[in-house]
Amino acid sequence: MPLHTVRPVMEGGAARTAPGAAPDDLGLALALADAAAAVTLPAFGDRLPVEMKDDDTPVTDVDRAAERAIRTVLAARAPGDGVLGEEEGHRPGTDGRTWVIDPVDGTKLFAEGIPLWTTLIALTIDGQPVLGVADAPALGVRYHATRDGGAWCGTRALVVSGVVSLVDALVAHSPIEEWYRSGDGGHLADLATAARGTRGLSDAWAHLLVAQGSVDALVEHEPCYAWDWSATQVIVEEAGGRITALDGGSPTPGSNLLVSNGLVHDEVVAVLTEGST
Repeated sequence: MPLHTVRPVMEGGAARTAPGAAPDDLGLALALADAAAAVTLPAFGDRLPVEMKDDDTPVTDVDRAAERAIRTVLAARAPGDGVLGEEEGHRPGTDGRTWVIDPVDGTKLFAEGIPLWTTLIALTIDGQPVLGVADAPALGVRYHATRDGGAWCGTRALVVSGVVSLVDALVAHSPIEEWYRSGDGGHLADLATAARGTRGLSDAWAHLLVAQGSVDALVEHEPCYAWDWSATQVIVEEAGGRITALDGGSPTPGSNLLVSNGLVHDEVVAVLTEGST
C-alpha cells in the first residue's frame, strides 16, 4: 500500500483529540514539525560533520538549530508547557504537560544524506504520551496519532500487520555491530533464524513501518530515551501494536526497544531471552 504524501496533515483522525489534550494540540504539534522542517530540509542532502556527545550519540548543528526552532514556537504558543528535548534537556512546565521532542531522529542517516530520518514530537500529560507526530520531511510524509483517535499517515488510517507467528514475520533490527559489540550477536542470530526474514532498519522510521504493517517487529539494540519513543509509542499503539524494552518490560531511560504488531511480541521476547528452540 503506497504512502500518502499530502502535507500538512489535518484530515482523517486529526479532528479527534486524546482525553486530556486540548482540541488544538495536534495543530500545535504540526506547527512544531513545520518549524523544524524549515531548518532541516535546506541543510539536508550533503554529508555533514557529526559531533559525538558525552553519551556517545551523534549530533549536528542542524539538530540543535531545529530544536531551538521548536522551542521558540512553544515559548510563544504554550509558555506554561514543559519541554524535554534531546539536545537542550528539560524545561519544566507549570501544568503537567510536557512536549517531548527529538529534532532529528536518525542523525547518522541525516548526516550521510539518507532520507530515513524523522522529527519526533510528543505531548505527555502527567507523564503519559497522549499525542505523537513523526515527520519525515525528506520523504514528504507525516504520521500522527492521538489517544483514542487512531493513527494516521496523511488521510490513511494505520493498522499493524496480522502476522501471528514469528516464522512468518519480517523483523527489522538496528545495526549488527551494536549487537556484537555488546556480546548479544547470538540473540540476533537466533531471531534471524526463527523469523521469515530480517532487514537492517531502525530508529523511528522502522517504528512507523511497524505501525503501517510493512514490518512485523523491530529490535533496537542501542540506548533509547523518552524522545526516541514517546511520539512513536502513541502511533504504534493506536495502530494496534506494542512497544516495550527487549525483555518485555516498560521502557526506561537507556532501554533497548522492541516494537511489534503485538501478535508476535511475546515470541520475540522469548527468543531474545531464552534463545530459539
